[in-house]
Amino acid sequence: GYLDPEYYMTQQLTEKSDVYSFGVVMLELITARQPIEKGKYIVREVRMAMNKTDAHHYGLSEIMDPSIKNIGHLIGFASFLELAMRCVEETAAERPTMGDCVKEIETILQNDGVATDSATSSATDFGASKGVPRHPYNESLPRKEITDSESFEYSGGISATIEPK
Repeated sequence: GYLDPEYYMTQQLTEKSDVYSFGVVMLELITARQPIEKGKYIVREVRMAMNKTDAHHYGLSEIMDPSIKNIGHLIGFASFLELAMRCVEETAAERPTMGDCVKEIETILQNDGVATDSATSSATDFGASKGVPRHPYNESLPRKEITDSESFEYSGGISATIEPK
């Protein structure tokens, strides 16, 4: 369900393959459905249902997640959906880059009233002091010393140790 359609022909995963998968995740957020459910593929279902003349739900009211469908005004929904659909284009050349996706999501957030405090909110910890950009993955996490008694032990049915017969 997440695999880029071009992968089946080329057997090559690319950065645009990741963009395709990200688009599928975006559609999961909109529909609250798995990529393939009851033999129906989410990308195909959304494509078939989309109707841009329906300004509120874009024709997706029947397949939308009820928790977002019932919100009065869905701020940024059309832009989010359009980005998701560009991410799941059949050919990689027609998909945006992941960097473009980040910029567009930031734009959606900024245009709809979410303060980001920097040009690249993806590199900002929203809970941190204003004006101090930092990337959450670059922060060193507190390290916990692990003793042998706390170490991971394999819990599967096959023994993790090799014993002579």
